[in-house]
Amino acid sequence: MRYYLLADFAVRKGAITALAVIALAGLASGCAHLAPRARAAGPRATDAGIAFSIYLPTAVRVQLAGDWMENNWSMGDGAVGEAEVGLMEDDNGDGVWEIVVSLSPGRYRYLFRVDENNWRLDPGNPEVVPGGPTGRASQVVVYKSAGGLELR
Repeated sequence: MRYYLLADFAVRKGAITALAVIALAGLASGCAHLAPRARAAGPRATDAGIAFSIYLPTAVRVQLAGDWMENNWSMGDGAVGEAEVGLMEDDNGDGVWEIVVSLSPGRYRYLFRVDENNWRLDPGNPEVVPGGPTGRASQVVVYKSAGGLELR
């Protein structure tokens, strides 16, 4: 009889542990939207141009796609399907992908193309407008100031 009580306790304890693990996993995935969304802070003006960055630690390939002529939503000038247009680099291996683009003053829509089939808005830029391949795109406004280019 004592063996059955111990076995029953062990089964219950294992079931409780399994339920606790499942509950914690569900809670963690359900609260993922509360975690910091980006280690990269959105576009910024540099001496070399406009720097775009995004934190995607599991990505294999990331491209910046936008509506300026040289990029044409990652298809290149003239829509010839150039595979390297807007190709970003994770130089430090820290999951932050970056590229610097020479843009003149103007209003530009852009997205990140991840692993050649997923489109992402810029989590570091709250300005979202209609447009682009998904119907919504991040937007950056570049303007000239006394100190060079600035973003709005």
